[in-house]
Amino acid sequence: MRSAAGDEPGSGGTTALPIGEESSGRLTRSRARLLAGEKTEPTEAAQSVGDSRGKRRRVEGVSVGKNRAVEAGKRMLTAEEVALAARPLPPEEPPYPKSGDHADVVAWINAKDALYNKDNLGEEGSLFNILVLGRGKVRVNKSVASAASMESMDGRDMIADVARSVVNVSATEPDGKVLYTTGIIIEYDEIGKCAKILSSSSFMCTKEGKLRHPDQKVLVHLSKDTVVEARVLFFNGHYGISLLDISALFTLVPASLGSGPCYGQNVSVLDREVDHALVVSCGSILCLEYPTFERNHYVFTSYLSHLICTGGPVINNSGEVIGLVVKHIPQAAIVSTSIVRKCIQMWNQFGRIAHPIHHLKLTTVRMLDMVYRDELWSRHSIRSGFIVAEVCPNSIAEKIGIRRGDVIELIDLDHLSTVVELEEFLLSLAWGFLEEKLDSSSMIDIKIRVHDIHAKTSVCTILPMGFSDAAVRSYY
Repeated sequence: MRSAAGDEPGSGGTTALPIGEESSGRLTRSRARLLAGEKTEPTEAAQSVGDSRGKRRRVEGVSVGKNRAVEAGKRMLTAEEVALAARPLPPEEPPYPKSGDHADVVAWINAKDALYNKDNLGEEGSLFNILVLGRGKVRVNKSVASAASMESMDGRDMIADVARSVVNVSATEPDGKVLYTTGIIIEYDEIGKCAKILSSSSFMCTKEGKLRHPDQKVLVHLSKDTVVEARVLFFNGHYGISLLDISALFTLVPASLGSGPCYGQNVSVLDREVDHALVVSCGSILCLEYPTFERNHYVFTSYLSHLICTGGPVINNSGEVIGLVVKHIPQAAIVSTSIVRKCIQMWNQFGRIAHPIHHLKLTTVRMLDMVYRDELWSRHSIRSGFIVAEVCPNSIAEKIGIRRGDVIELIDLDHLSTVVELEEFLLSLAWGFLEEKLDSSSMIDIKIRVHDIHAKTSVCTILPMGFSDAAVRSYY
């Protein structure tokens, strides 16, 4: 990766300034006054980030604990980091339309674009303009084949085999309203005659992770004529998944879980109609991103279906489940099986699923149009990393100086180049967060390099990151 001034935050050769009184990840009074250009007392300027009492795991580029510190125990804010945090804030943007209607969303996008001074963004189509406005990424609409057009008999047999594991899931509310989704059998215990069903959480919780109704009755439709009541082990609104447990007096066939989807890969998506009829849609994994705050981990498929259904398994040409459809925005958004597996393991181990909080909308450099990727590489020596599509107002990320249109590289972690890889890495840190029994005020420091493409500067700093399990609810 490119070298830049202050490659190691707090290293020699720069003016040392304090980062704050405590390492809680919040902007302290002394640091806020210092960033605002106010004078501080000598004793205040000598404060350190924290002490060595905080629990930390030995992960390169990462420091963990309630009172975090770098290896020497102290870290001072460099002049470059002060300049980074002092950059002007972007204009306040209008809120996303509550209606969600297409016309309102288009008007919202136009209103957001109108806020930015085009003179400051450079020429239309310039690299900085593209990064700030979030355009220039590949938008591929590939032809979608129907299941009937599959020419391979082996392919047809493979889908027929996987379909034995695909079920219907319904939730009946006290007022009689019934919500449907698809599910997939992922585990079967022959001795105990019980099975686990992986499904979407959309039928039982809102997008905020709140339970729709505490008295829902959840059923699994194993066939058109066989329905059993399900016990909800957990659901997680953040990742959009749920895990159910059922009893079955006859043998069930669990699906085989793969490692996860690859961009450009041909896939099939299986769903169930309300009457249990199988629906098979074929397409591919798109080079496409629709980032949202804290949910940068979706991948998307090109398939089209008359069903706007969630919970359907995404399978590869070997019949392995590589993802789960959790929403449509408007393309089907998929959570990788690798993330699902980590969530289930975390729940089994700790009874909780912690996810990272960084308050950033991120896309990947690798997803840029090749024209802009070439320019980033040739003019800025940036080959991979993450583009900041938006920063949550008043967040820690904004306070340390991250702005829309910046490119972020993770120091010592340059092998992370996709949003799924990043999420898997952060989930591994969350595992340590739970394993060490850190409380909600604990933070993890991630060493990053922030590239300001417009100013052609690069600054290394630390992004404090917390974890939350607020989107997790359990019946038991």
